[in-house]
Amino acid sequence: MLSKLIKYDIRSTWRDFAGVYLSILLGVLILPPLFNHFNNEIVKTIAGFIAVSIIITTIVVMVITLFKIFNTNVFSKEGYLTMTLPVTARQIVVSKLLVSSMWIILTGFVSAVGICIYVLNMNVAPMAEIAAAFQKFMVMFDSRGVFAVVLMILAMVASSVKEIAKLFLACSIAHLKQLNRFRVPVGILSYFVFSWLETLVVQAVGLVVAFMPFSDVYVKQLELMNDPSSIMQFIGLFNGVLSVGILYSCVLIAVYAVGTVWILNHKLDLD
Repeated sequence: MLSKLIKYDIRSTWRDFAGVYLSILLGVLILPPLFNHFNNEIVKTIAGFIAVSIIITTIVVMVITLFKIFNTNVFSKEGYLTMTLPVTARQIVVSKLLVSSMWIILTGFVSAVGICIYVLNMNVAPMAEIAAAFQKFMVMFDSRGVFAVVLMILAMVASSVKEIAKLFLACSIAHLKQLNRFRVPVGILSYFVFSWLETLVVQAVGLVVAFMPFSDVYVKQLELMNDPSSIMQFIGLFNGVLSVGILYSCVLIAVYAVGTVWILNHKLDLD
């Protein structure tokens, strides 16, 4: 039944994301030729502003659509149908998170491709120079450097999914029957309270690590990061930090998901 839920969630949101992806690709193909007719700094500034606007708009639309996956399908009239299906609250939450992860990854990929096309079409630098710079960058790193790039991508995805899971829990809290009159402010406040608690946890962990005996070694590695001979050692440390960050995000995703499932099982209040 979980697979059917996933298919339903994809069908209910693919049109929104398809529209966003189509807009991105059309924008990066149509706008650069228009700007290339004008060779001045103002036009280049406007072009850069549009590129940033495309990224921000994509992120906003993605968050709104992913929120719609959960809020509309669970707490609106559709929720009555969803809750009558032979599925558990756990399956519902897992389906929403899996589909959200899929759209986050796909949106990031499409956005990256769009930005590359945009930069190339704007003739910021010759293609040969860009290829040479990329090749030089790759030569600087060994397998640990490539692994660092992979970990960075995984960390960004895990962090994004964590924010979506937190949004789902805040939405669930906002729909508690006891808080019905203050639904919107409670949902917003819940989200920021969770974010504040995350900050406190990170700061507490940082203080604990700072007082450990081996913390001086890490500080010295950070001070030597500008030294080419120690850059790979720094990358090893960086990979370790990224791995801990990914684990941290996964733990919080599980915590937020469990909280959401508990509310759906015990405190659900549909409109």
